[in-house]
Formats: sequence, C-alpha cells, structure tokens
Amino acid sequence: MANTYYHNGYCEPTDKESNTLVSDIVIIGGYVLSMIAFTAIIWYGASIGIYVDPTSIS
Repeated sequence: MANTYYHNGYCEPTDKESNTLVSDIVIIGGYVLSMIAFTAIIWYGASIGIYVDPTSIS
C-alpha cells in the first residue's frame, strides 16, 4: 500500500465536543424569534394602513 499514510490522530473518532454552547443557541434563537415577531408586527401594521417611518425610529 504505497499511498497509505499513518498519523497518530488519523484513526481517532470525531465525536469531540461541539464548540456551540447551549447559551449561544439560546441567544441566536432569541434573536431570530424577535426578528420574526418584529417582521410580523410590521406586516400587520402595513396591512391595516400603518406605515413605520424609519427616520422616527432613532
């Protein structure tokens, strides 16, 4: 087997811990849910004739 290369870590399983923590998932999920809620509120307001002026948000 001329093309075989052996390395110490080559055959180890890849079941190592993930770098994503539960707190990171909660923060990202909370952000996504808040953006979905904000979008739904804006769309509902636009459907009944209320338009948000972006200059008044500051």
